[in-house]
Amino acid sequence: MSEGFFLRTMMPEDADAVARIGYESWVEDRFHPEWFEPAVERRVHDAFRKFADDPQADVVVCQVTDEIAGWGARDSRDHPGDRSQPWNYISDLWTAPLWQGKGIGTAIIDELLSRMRAETIETATIEVVEANHKAHRLYLKRGFAEMWRGDTFSETLGLPIRRILLERPLG
Repeated sequence: MSEGFFLRTMMPEDADAVARIGYESWVEDRFHPEWFEPAVERRVHDAFRKFADDPQADVVVCQVTDEIAGWGARDSRDHPGDRSQPWNYISDLWTAPLWQGKGIGTAIIDELLSRMRAETIETATIEVVEANHKAHRLYLKRGFAEMWRGDTFSETLGLPIRRILLERPLG
């Protein structure tokens, strides 16, 4: 990673940046016409705000000098926020549009995988919207392999989404 970049666990004072980056990144990479509807935009904005204010997950931020440039989170896919379950699911990966393509997403993924290995987790999972080809390529480069493709309903969007589930062994 470049000089001046560092990764750390999210602190409460990062909440505004985390919410803003998540929402701005989502806006930048919207793939479906329905995602431009004001009601959908408001739900997504509110969901990022709620998450940032009370992240029931392990959240890593990437800081560049005095600003947050991106963040990622992990928890349990089937039991979000339940620490009695293995937190082997990368639930979020968001990079501020200005910082995309500079290695921040890779660094965050690697940090989350390192934390999983430290907990002796054997397999990591991540999902991506099928139309998000940039993210899909990144996950494949980081050693993830496709396990499933299908439609799921997004509570946040209020819409069905075509997703790809990927896994990576950590041994």
